[in-house]
Amino acid sequence: MKKNSILIFTTVGTLLMLLYQPLWDFFSNHDIESAIQNLGWATLFFLPFLAVYFLNHFWLIPKYIFKEKNTKKFWGINLIVFLCFYVIKVAIIYFFVNHDFAETFGPLLPNVMFFFMIIGTALGISYYFKSVEDLEKEKENQKAELQWLKNQLNPHFLFNTMNNISAQIYTNPDEAQENLSRLSAVLRYALYETQVEKVPLEGEIEFMEDYISLMKLRCSEKTTVTVDFDCKTSGVKILPLLYVSLIENAFKHGISNKEESFIKVSLKNSAENLDFTVENSNFPKNENRSGSGIGLENLKRRLELAYDGNYKFSSGVIDGIYISKLIIKL
Repeated sequence: MKKNSILIFTTVGTLLMLLYQPLWDFFSNHDIESAIQNLGWATLFFLPFLAVYFLNHFWLIPKYIFKEKNTKKFWGINLIVFLCFYVIKVAIIYFFVNHDFAETFGPLLPNVMFFFMIIGTALGISYYFKSVEDLEKEKENQKAELQWLKNQLNPHFLFNTMNNISAQIYTNPDEAQENLSRLSAVLRYALYETQVEKVPLEGEIEFMEDYISLMKLRCSEKTTVTVDFDCKTSGVKILPLLYVSLIENAFKHGISNKEESFIKVSLKNSAENLDFTVENSNFPKNENRSGSGIGLENLKRRLELAYDGNYKFSSGVIDGIYISKLIIKL
């Protein structure tokens, strides 16, 4: 939408600049030949610079100014572009308009000034629309973060966990005490240690280990839960509570009290990627009642805002097994 408005704006501006002198000649002097000649000169002068504008606005500025922040390469490419356009323009004038070589190379300074003016215009418009996009992105991020804070830990998880620990107090007090400590650690992490943009991976792994241990309390002997966190965590940071909705969904839709079931959770990393996978047997519950769809949509919004273009997420049933896979480029 914004790029279309820019295209319309620049196209109209170009037409006005090209037609101003020819229309003036035609309506004031009724000189059609002069109008056509001036239109040709205006086109020959301005169209190369219009190409420079679009080249900067749609490619050079987004790539080398906003993304790579490489101003030397940006100006170097522009210099090459200017020289190419100028040589082509001089050749056209020399061979088709004026065979005087000295006069053909004469107007260099106006071309250089106009060239920098075009690039300045492209930079100004690009920065303006980028600031608008950044503001909209920030608002969207705030909405997603607010929704995430509301859904950090499902109330059903707390209710079921407290009930399970309460039952253990009479049958296995030591294990109940251990699980109560896990619950305390989970709540402390979720409430106090995640109020930052990104958290250390080792903290997230400790949280997931405690969270999965508490989730296992609801499982019967027919369910097998396997955890494999084989990571080099030093210096790696990620979004807080990034994987909790995927783990929660696995326990919601992957276990059965009547049939054999399983859940496998793994997290591995390399120098380039952080790979998280959840596999579970498939016993789907009602989506509207479980709220899984909301959790996944919220996860996708957070990923798009924080790792735009640097992640891959997939989920679905393959050969009767539900697999969720999230790969993040480090």
